[in-house]
Amino acid sequence: MNKIYVKIELSSEGESPKRIVERMKRVNALPLVGDFDFEVKLNSDERLFDRLEAIHRALKGSRARYTVTTLAAASRPLEGDSAARPIAPLPDLKPPEMKKDLYKAKIDRWREMGLDVAELEALLESDPDNFREASKEFLRAHLNNISVVRDKHPPETQLDGEVLALLAETGKTIEEIAVATSYSEEQVTLSLGRLISAGSATRTEEDGIENYCLVPPPAPPPMKKLRKLPAESDEEAEDRIYNAIAPSGSSREQIIRATRLPDNQATKALASLSKKGRIRVIGKGKKAKFIPN
Repeated sequence: MNKIYVKIELSSEGESPKRIVERMKRVNALPLVGDFDFEVKLNSDERLFDRLEAIHRALKGSRARYTVTTLAAASRPLEGDSAARPIAPLPDLKPPEMKKDLYKAKIDRWREMGLDVAELEALLESDPDNFREASKEFLRAHLNNISVVRDKHPPETQLDGEVLALLAETGKTIEEIAVATSYSEEQVTLSLGRLISAGSATRTEEDGIENYCLVPPPAPPPMKKLRKLPAESDEEAEDRIYNAIAPSGSSREQIIRATRLPDNQATKALASLSKKGRIRVIGKGKKAKFIPN
């Protein structure tokens, strides 16, 4: 098994280290201490560039710069003096108080989206260890009530587009979408809520499995067939044709639609008016225009 080692260069104008860690967790990256910041395992059936592309998407928009090094699992990641410094997993970056602050920020976000979060606030105070799983169920239960988020955060627009592109009329589960997009289940759930509110997606349940399906755009309304009104005489047909022609000229289609004459009557009347010199024709074929004299 090969491994990808990622070194991150943070910016004071970019996202915080905590947010970078959250982004890298989308691609199952393990935080490290030492000369590299993250380790990503590359399975034997995975293509290197597919995994690199996933890392790039995960960091896109964070304003963080990164470099990657790929090595076999048995290889040492560095040579020379620096090789003596072992690469070790980073200790827990989220002690209880940091987790609680993060969850409070999520609750505030969901409140802004119009959800009643009183139940979650009480749970966070009484049982924070189970908040993560409970919040997933809460979001799924309230998907239809999540309001559409306007384009305040461009990354959300990109996320919604990627999720929508994966949906089909047969449906996909949240887990399938998360794996395919490398986003977290929470991000996918919120995205589905916005898409459902926008009328682009819908939720179905079969045998206890929730599927999220694409709502196809409505078919264009069929054009109503024009009802024909035959003229009682050739003179009436000619008068209706002549009066329907605009001073600047009209096409045959425009004249027939305006007069609602049957095709044979319209053809005969146009030929008669032309022969009598009351109209003239400019152009040929569909571009021909009839102009009154």
